[in-house]
Amino acid sequence: MNIIEQSLIEELEREDEVAFIASDEELFKRAENTANVQQGSKDLISLGMASIWVVFAGLFINVLKPTFKNMADNSRKNNEH
Repeated sequence: MNIIEQSLIEELEREDEVAFIASDEELFKRAENTANVQQGSKDLISLGMASIWVVFAGLFINVLKPTFKNMADNSRKNNEH
């Protein structure tokens, strides 16, 4: 672990340009953009999942509709006899 720490210290001492060039305002803008992108990604994923469930429910209803119709027809026939 000491080797990693030592190499980091040496690298930071060699490159003075690395020292915080960005202003606070720029950092806040970057953080806000990152948060917006992450929230946008979450919203798109949620919308996609909702769309998948709607399609799945529609297919499920279409597949089961004949079964329910047959059950209803059979119950009517049984009630008539």
